[in-house]
Amino acid sequence: MISRLYLFLFLSFLLLCGAGNCFADTAYDADYNVHRQIEFKNEYTRQEEDLNEGVPEEVLNRAVKYRVECRKSKVRNNIEAYLSTLPELKRISFNTHHSSVSKIEEKVKSAVKVYGYYRPVIKMTFKSKNSSVLYVHVDLGKPVWIKDTHIEVLGEALTDPGFMRVFRENKLKPYTILSHDAYETIKARVMTTALTRGYFDSHFIKSHVYVDPTENSAEVYLVFNSGKRYRFGAVTYSGDTQYVPAIEPVMDIEESDRFNTDKISRVSGNLYDTGYFADAEVHPVLEETEDYEVPINIHLKRKKFNVVETGIGYATDEGVRGKVRWNMPLLNERGDSLIMQLQLSEVKQEFLVRYKIPYRNPLTDYFYLQAQQTHEELNDTKDDVTSFQVHYVTKEHRPWSVDYGFNVQYEDYTQGMEDGNAWTIGPNLRVNFARAFPRVDARTGENYNFRVATSGKNLGADVTFVQLYSSAKWLFSPTRDSRFLMRFEQGVNVGPDAESAPPSYRFFVGGDNSVRGFGYKTVSDRDRTGKLAGGRYMTTGSAEVQIPVIEDLRSAWFVDAGQATNNYKSDNTVVGVGTGIRYVTPIGLIKVDLGFGVSETHIPFHLHFGIGPDI
Repeated sequence: MISRLYLFLFLSFLLLCGAGNCFADTAYDADYNVHRQIEFKNEYTRQEEDLNEGVPEEVLNRAVKYRVECRKSKVRNNIEAYLSTLPELKRISFNTHHSSVSKIEEKVKSAVKVYGYYRPVIKMTFKSKNSSVLYVHVDLGKPVWIKDTHIEVLGEALTDPGFMRVFRENKLKPYTILSHDAYETIKARVMTTALTRGYFDSHFIKSHVYVDPTENSAEVYLVFNSGKRYRFGAVTYSGDTQYVPAIEPVMDIEESDRFNTDKISRVSGNLYDTGYFADAEVHPVLEETEDYEVPINIHLKRKKFNVVETGIGYATDEGVRGKVRWNMPLLNERGDSLIMQLQLSEVKQEFLVRYKIPYRNPLTDYFYLQAQQTHEELNDTKDDVTSFQVHYVTKEHRPWSVDYGFNVQYEDYTQGMEDGNAWTIGPNLRVNFARAFPRVDARTGENYNFRVATSGKNLGADVTFVQLYSSAKWLFSPTRDSRFLMRFEQGVNVGPDAESAPPSYRFFVGGDNSVRGFGYKTVSDRDRTGKLAGGRYMTTGSAEVQIPVIEDLRSAWFVDAGQATNNYKSDNTVVGVGTGIRYVTPIGLIKVDLGFGVSETHIPFHLHFGIGPDI
């Protein structure tokens, strides 16, 4: 009896030891990049007969193609990707004893293991003696589930909110299917975040996935020691250092600040955005690190003193357009710049000179002085405008932008049967809000504009009035590739001389960005000779839907309406409907529309062409 008891205890001990070893011996050790696993018998089916028995010699010498059969598409795609890495195999090599079969089996097992399937049943067959297509049927079996996760962070990163966000977004949760892809992703994100945020001594103390295929369970261990977070050291400059005073406001790096490569990227972007430099390199000098402080060197190479740019384009509203721009980007250590620009089109010729003076920040706070000469001949308008302006622009609260200005303008014009000239003098204001995502071929966005322009006889002007203008655009994407766009515009002139304001302050409707189906600025009240007179009021609205056709190409369907008038009681609202295409290209969104003026007795139509974003 006692001997049986000892035998029972001895056998029980052996069973417990075997179970423990079975659980512990299957491990994925990421620290040392070693995969060690007991070879559990894989339940694939291997044909006993020769796969090539009775196959013609011609077929035996053909290269084999694979057809994977698997119920989960993402796993099937991964198997196909793994098999594509095999060298070309011919059918003659596919017999029971050849290594080609084993190579395919190993590739399949590796591919499905990524998604937590450790015991697949694999069957390989050629369905015909005359075929070189190998059908690989994979029954995934039961997946491995995560039984528990052991995640621990040591070091200063434990209290770093930006760092801990990575662990909160971790997809390796208990009672979810094991994914080695998710495991490698969380490890890579941890290390990337550590380097980004200055934990240069960080490392994983433990990173293992213990898998027990017999129980289809796994435990994940991630123990990470971030160490101490480094800080920025002294900031030094090289190259064209005489311009350092001009860029100090855009520097977002100070000595003893916590290290962050995002700050380095932001400073580099700011330096390029100033328009001052052909090259601006911001890099940490890691080899000179002392006491956990990393020195930063900024190398500056200014742009040429004279930069000439040319451009050509086309839009239905103005026809062919050409531009020549002469830019002197960095006139002094303060960062002043000068631009001279000539822009010519079929209906408008414009020359301007602009002198920009940075205030607190060359990107977000600056003054500019501008002189401008414009000549326009369009429809019933002939207009020569000379203006002198001073502006202060602030963009501190992006995406808001505010422009405060004062304008002195002389205008000599012919509008319909009216000839005249006028001085307009007064302050003005522009407010803009714009954001869109993504920047290329935006799917969502909004754009708001508000403008106030004034002129007063008490300031020396010939007319007194206030012009108010506002516009709004909204862009939505009901599906990834479709778009819905709405647009609204409202303008009004008020004051004792509102109806006699010069043509540059009057409202007209029609064109690419107004009411399609009508020519550019061809709609407004008319004088007694039937010529366009312009209006003191303007309202337009538009709705457009874009439907995907093929990749990068959408069809557009739209309805526009609006009017420009001196009296809303007049019946001169125009409506345009039509269709078009939107084609996404590297140079921008190409837009072609065919609009019909359905509000007219004799329906006009216009082809509208343009390049640029929807919003």
